[in-house]
Amino acid sequence: MKEPSKPQERRRVPRIQVNFPVLVNWGRKQYRWLAREFSEYGILLAGSNKDLMGQELKLELSLDANDPPINVEGVVAYVTDTGIGIRFKNLSPESQFSLKYYAQKHGIGIVRK
Repeated sequence: MKEPSKPQERRRVPRIQVNFPVLVNWGRKQYRWLAREFSEYGILLAGSNKDLMGQELKLELSLDANDPPINVEGVVAYVTDTGIGIRFKNLSPESQFSLKYYAQKHGIGIVRK
């Protein structure tokens, strides 16, 4: 008997499990959440706020305690009861490099022989 096929993964690259603080600014509101999953294209934050769906946010990512935070923009792609999925947008070349470097340092995007 043929097994049912799984839905195709929509992510361009896999995400890694992380645990670092993220300061989120939405207009005049500010939230402090923890990052749970990360890729160079987006992030999953622990928390929930259904009002954020589709909204543009400013994020301050504290990837490494020894380095200054990285400031990026994002748009909320989805919201669940336990998490907020954000897709990065309008990244500067410096921010894009930093995000990609962090992901590669943690095993994503490295070509292995």
